[in-house]
Amino acid sequence: MPTRSTTKRPPAVQAARNHLRRRGWTQAAAAERLGVSAVHLCYVLTGRRVSGRILAAIMALPENPDPA
Repeated sequence: MPTRSTTKRPPAVQAARNHLRRRGWTQAAAAERLGVSAVHLCYVLTGRRVSGRILAAIMALPENPDPA
């Protein structure tokens, strides 16, 4: 059985994670901006929950005006 560190994420999830990092968003700040809980966003970004709406909203986020 694969461990968590070797489990591949779906491409859309990995793209959203990369987008957040490149745009300077923390998960907590992005969750607040998107109107979801930090826990729910974490589950979406680890592939534990599926939410096309949240993934699309992440991809639409601009540069973070207040980088961490």
